[in-house]
Amino acid sequence: MAASNNPYAQFDEAIEACVRSQGSVLFREWANKPARFFYLPGDPPFECFQINITLIRDGGIAVLARAIDTNDDTEDKMEWCGQGESEDLPRMLTAAVDVIGLWKRRLRKQPDPPSPW
Repeated sequence: MAASNNPYAQFDEAIEACVRSQGSVLFREWANKPARFFYLPGDPPFECFQINITLIRDGGIAVLARAIDTNDDTEDKMEWCGQGESEDLPRMLTAAVDVIGLWKRRLRKQPDPPSPW
């Protein structure tokens, strides 16, 4: 995608550095529109977390961390959002990764299911 067609161009370097540091894969499109998001694994067999970077109308940026699926059905309680200016993006990405790290270490109200594999 050419820079002129890429509304994320000024943010891609910071986003890509975070994705690489986590060993993940960056998704650049959703529903045929530019997007930026990636996934982080939780405890096997099913846990999955997502970090989504969204452009805000006033020129700012938002970073959303959320649970997609958890082994103990607590994903609806796990959502964090940070908003700021472009220079805040690396800090917000670090905060999102750290929040997911806390969620992974949470006390389980029910044990994880056995792996089906």
